[in-house]
Amino acid sequence: MSKRVLHAEQEESVASLLKTLFLARGHDVDQTTEGATAVQKLIDSEYDLVVVGDQLTDIDGIGLIAKLRQINSQVPIVFVAKVWRDARVYRQLVKELRVTLIFHRPIKAGLFGAQLESIFDPQQAMILGELGPEEATLHTLQANYLRVLPERVFKLKEAIKQSQTNAGDSSQLVETIRLAHNLKGTASSCGFGILGESAGSLEKALSAIKEGGLAHYEAAWEEIDLICGLVTTNAHAIAENPASRVDKRAFSTIEAPGDQAHTLPPSQDGEEALPQDNFDTFGLSSAVRVLVVSREPMASFKRLPNETKHQAVQVICCQEKADALSIAQKLSLDAVLIDIDTAAPGPSLNLARELRSLPGYDNLPVAFLSTSKQQKYVEDSTHAGASLMLELPFAANILDDAIDYLVNARQGGRPRILILDDDLDFCDTVSTALGQEGMLVRAVNEPVDIMALLHEFHPDLVMLNISMPVVSGYDICRVIRQDSHYQDLPILFLTSQTGLETRLAAFEAGGDDYLPKPVARVELLTRVKVRLERARLLKERSNKDVLTGLLIRRAFMEELQEMEEESQRNGLIFTLALIDVDHFKKVNDTYGHVAGDQVLSQFGQLLRKRFRVEDVRGRWGGEEFVVAFRHIQNDTARGALERALEELRLLTFTGDHGENFGITFSAGLASYPEDGTKLETLIRTADHRLYLAKEMGRNRLVSAG
Repeated sequence: MSKRVLHAEQEESVASLLKTLFLARGHDVDQTTEGATAVQKLIDSEYDLVVVGDQLTDIDGIGLIAKLRQINSQVPIVFVAKVWRDARVYRQLVKELRVTLIFHRPIKAGLFGAQLESIFDPQQAMILGELGPEEATLHTLQANYLRVLPERVFKLKEAIKQSQTNAGDSSQLVETIRLAHNLKGTASSCGFGILGESAGSLEKALSAIKEGGLAHYEAAWEEIDLICGLVTTNAHAIAENPASRVDKRAFSTIEAPGDQAHTLPPSQDGEEALPQDNFDTFGLSSAVRVLVVSREPMASFKRLPNETKHQAVQVICCQEKADALSIAQKLSLDAVLIDIDTAAPGPSLNLARELRSLPGYDNLPVAFLSTSKQQKYVEDSTHAGASLMLELPFAANILDDAIDYLVNARQGGRPRILILDDDLDFCDTVSTALGQEGMLVRAVNEPVDIMALLHEFHPDLVMLNISMPVVSGYDICRVIRQDSHYQDLPILFLTSQTGLETRLAAFEAGGDDYLPKPVARVELLTRVKVRLERARLLKERSNKDVLTGLLIRRAFMEELQEMEEESQRNGLIFTLALIDVDHFKKVNDTYGHVAGDQVLSQFGQLLRKRFRVEDVRGRWGGEEFVVAFRHIQNDTARGALERALEELRLLTFTGDHGENFGITFSAGLASYPEDGTKLETLIRTADHRLYLAKEMGRNRLVSAG
């Protein structure tokens, strides 16, 4: 059906592009470059849509939108922005000026067209999943979803009352439609198909009121009351007998939020159990999992919600080394804090080394809890892999910040999934499903600061909802793809719109895949795992040295460049060490090339398991290696390397004919900014000092001269 569009835009190229797009879709369009003319046109005529550019000849776009809203509070408005703005501006556009869609340039016809039609035709198709989980997961689903369902229904009924009372408030009606839409999608995804269908009928009826301008007609609201009564009846029926109404295609559970304002039926008796493995149905399965090994009373370490970082934290406590190793082998840990006795630090240092030597834990972040920060202990802890030395006693917020630092410093470990969706219940559902598979999940509902979030969380995969009230998933995806660091980051779109145009638009925006809402558990997990595995293989093949497992020279230099830029921005320090295996040619000539490969492989393994997770290690070429120690001075890095050299001297290698031999290394160190502020200068200085170490007889470190 043809629609009438008013388009206000100063730039001729943009105006021409959008006019062509509107006409190709059968819509009529009036265009102007002046804000005053746009205002007069809206006074004189009726339009189905108004599109406003960033700048007009006589007023800026946001100022024009404010004037247009004074004339017409109902017409949908699309704002085509030239630049990204901060979160405050977006909230003002959506909440105060009631902008329907914000689209960012450059404009891609397919993307813009798909979003345009979603405004004209808001009805969205729904695909039910076909496969489901085990009965135990369904039982947990019933209990947990019932915790949030009463509040969801209550909020929906209140929103309907407000929409009927304030019939002229289009923004209130849009919010009511959103609540019905979320109830439909999440209820269906969780297996309550009857409730989802009735909520879908309610969404359609509310959308018909909005599209037809029927908000002032009593008969329309009588129909809404009837459908809302059906939704309420279905919700009560589920509460009374959930098992008989669970769709066996349901895929996940919903973790209850904090205290609820409404009474809820009881779920399960008894105390909450600790997780038993990585596939449990424990509520915090998607949370950060931290092990604390301490003689301090257990009450000192509680679970930390860390809500400012949108990430739950689960702290598991134990006192003995054997328990710590057992827990680490049973669960996937994201960080460990170890109490260290400065009078006898050996046991704690050895525990850190043993934990880092377990399969999959060579990049496990470690912190020590101590009453002293003497230089000797800092060097020992750096060698053992400790990123932090926390001085006891400390305030609760210090522990919270420390855990946040450790988790963000880690690369590798549990797969990290970032979900951006305004539907809180759906986020909880997907987070729990992925968490039960051992993944670390962070869900965000206002994704306007997306780049800062990516730099902080380092996700391995991003899931984006296409339709969000502030910024669309298409625009977020395009912004991510503009950064070269994230061009290979897997991005999956979540959408209730399953038409061909929507799917094509998702790929055109830079997405790798899309999932229809509601989703089947098996499809969700399969697609996510496949994308993660492909991304992992691509990264390893392009960045890792096969023999040593360390970064190749190109990849190391990219990391080092980022470290230099970070240090320049924030006034930080770092130390660079060039390392050479002593007399390596003699090893090859005397003991064979297989023995030589064994030396390089084990030395690479030693470097991976020692030092801190935020330190960067690489193979410089041949028998040369390189380590960049982040945020620490020359003396500390030297002390940690000396301990690694002592450890290497104790290792015994076997030649091709059974001979035993040992090796050592030489190293040269240079620090930023003490020895230079340019990478070329630092590398040249470290290389010169490595040469001095060889001249002095090898088997040593040189950090000056």
